[in-house]
Amino acid sequence: MRAVNLIPSEQRSGGTVGARSGGAAFLVLGLLGGLAVLALLYGRSHSELQSRRAEAATLTARAQQVQAQAAQLAPYAAFMTLREQRLHSIAQLIGGRFDWPAVMNELSRVLPSNVSLNSMQGTVGAPSSAASSSAAATAGAVSSATPPGATPALTLNGCAASQATVAQMLVRLRLVNGVTDVALQSSTKSGGGGSSTSGAASSGTCPANDPTFAVQVSFEPLPTASTPSIQVLTASAQAQGTKHTAAALASGAKR
Repeated sequence: MRAVNLIPSEQRSGGTVGARSGGAAFLVLGLLGGLAVLALLYGRSHSELQSRRAEAATLTARAQQVQAQAAQLAPYAAFMTLREQRLHSIAQLIGGRFDWPAVMNELSRVLPSNVSLNSMQGTVGAPSSAASSSAAATAGAVSSATPPGATPALTLNGCAASQATVAQMLVRLRLVNGVTDVALQSSTKSGGGGSSTSGAASSGTCPANDPTFAVQVSFEPLPTASTPSIQVLTASAQAQGTKHTAAALASGAKR
C-alpha cells in the first residue's frame, strides 16, 4: 500500500506551530498565565481585605462596648478617688496627733508628792526643714492637722519643797514615754536666795523658802510618714466592708 501525505504542499517545509505563527501562541499563553496569576492574587487580597474589615468592625464594636462600660463605672472611679483622699486626710490627722492625755497621766505618776504646779502649757513647735519638706511632699489639704515632724513640748511652772526635790523631779520627768530632753529654765527660792540657774522665775505664789521652778520637757517629733497609715486604714475599711456584707447576707438568709 502506498502512503498518502495529507499535509498541503505549502506547509510541508516543517517547523512547529509556534515557529510558524511567529511566537504569537507563546505570547498568548504568557498573557493568559499572567492574567490567571493576577486573578489569583486579586482573589486572595480581596478575601484578606474582607477579613480585615470584619475584624476591624468587631474591634470597633468591642471598643465602643468597653467605652460604654467605662462611662458607667466613672462614678465609682470618682468615688474611689474621693475615698483615697479622705483616707490620706485621716492618716495625716492621725500622724499629726499628739497624745496629751497619756502625757498628763504619766506626769501625775512621776511628779514627787511635794511638788505643786502653778501652770502648765503644752506647745507643738514647727518641724525641722527636712521634715517640713517631706511633709509638704506627702501632705494633703488638711488645715486643722498638726504638721508632721513638729516637736511637742511641755512647760511646767510650780513649787517644790527643796532644790533636791527639783532635781528629783527632773530625773523622774525623763521617765515619761517619748521624752527626749528635760531643761531646767529656772529654780529660785521665793525668799530671794539660792538661785540655781539663770532665767526669769516662774509666776505663782509658793510658800516661804520653797523654790519656784520652770521646766521645759521636749518630746519626740511627730511621725512624717503617712503611707503606712493609709494602708492600715484601707485594710480596716475593707475588713469593715466585708463584715457588713457578711452580716447583710446572713440577715437575708434568715429572712
